[in-house]
Amino acid sequence: MYYFATTVLGLEDVAASELEEILGVKPEVDVGKIFFKGDLSVVYRVNYFSRTINRVFIMLLREEFETLEDIYRHMKSIDYTWIMEPNKTFAIRSERVGNHPFTSIDIARIAGKAVIDSYMESTGVRLRVNLDNPDVEIWVFARNRELLVGVNTTGESLHKRRYRVYNHPAALKPTIAASMLRLGGYRGQPLLDPLCGGGTIAIEAAHAARKVPIILFRHDFLLRNLKVHNASLEEGIVSELLSTMNNELYEIYCMDVSPKHLEGAMINARSARVGDTIRFLLRDSTRKESHCDVKADLVVTNPPYGIRSHRLKKIGEFYETLLRVLADSYKGKRLVIITASTRQLEEAASKVGLTLEHSRHVMHGGLPTKIYVYRLE
Repeated sequence: MYYFATTVLGLEDVAASELEEILGVKPEVDVGKIFFKGDLSVVYRVNYFSRTINRVFIMLLREEFETLEDIYRHMKSIDYTWIMEPNKTFAIRSERVGNHPFTSIDIARIAGKAVIDSYMESTGVRLRVNLDNPDVEIWVFARNRELLVGVNTTGESLHKRRYRVYNHPAALKPTIAASMLRLGGYRGQPLLDPLCGGGTIAIEAAHAARKVPIILFRHDFLLRNLKVHNASLEEGIVSELLSTMNNELYEIYCMDVSPKHLEGAMINARSARVGDTIRFLLRDSTRKESHCDVKADLVVTNPPYGIRSHRLKKIGEFYETLLRVLADSYKGKRLVIITASTRQLEEAASKVGLTLEHSRHVMHGGLPTKIYVYRLE
């Protein structure tokens, strides 16, 4: 079958490299999406083990279109009987990008009619619609003149890991945290997040090092409602993924100046089953002495941006102080950092004399941010 997965805008190549490791095939990269093919086992492996993907879809159609009538015609031509049982409810989810004389709501309406009409002609059964809690979600992506239709096998986005008990007010999406770790070349070496907040980066590092599958924390996958679901195949893959886990102890440091946030990070780590391999430090990361007993080969962090509090001048000063301390403490090591206050960070890095290895634009929480990979010097 043919599949596509959605991911964070700006991190498509990172997600594609992870899928290549999982599946052993090179996927096709598109804007916000990765296309790949394989047997049914693929959909279980990506859903249960990928750390950079949002959702996985079984692709039903990829065609050009111009009008709503084109959308109806294309979608009515699809055979839905092999993927949907007649007693299941469904809903259309639509996303539209580009200039069109119609809305996403119009697309959902006409697409829903096409699905009902197609299934009725094939089976004589009229499918029931449930917009709030459907058994099956059919997603329609209309981007410019491309129509892409897929069945959601994931459910809610995989960035909702379900291990997060304490919600930090400026939490980083786990999918972005996992991508930042990959950009930094994380392979289980000593790691520090000097501004760890709720502990997302540290937890994702521990999960990556221990090869912890997401299936341990999520059980609400929509693929189990599909006609193609194979329970015995799923059981075998889950057993295989669980057998590759390890319980080794890794040097992962989670540092924060806030007792409340550090306690929240500890709660999240215990919920994520990795509290034993993360060292929690109640310290001010902008002070040199805070780092005297930390031996990190990689620093990955999500600092405050100052955008919503309008304290950009102070943020710039904070960045410079932080970067100087990190450069002094971890000379020659790599720093991966994300911010929406790009000018302030770039000016601070220039003053400190850091070497930029890589940067890229990424959307996070509705904010245009950038991820930077620096060499600490």
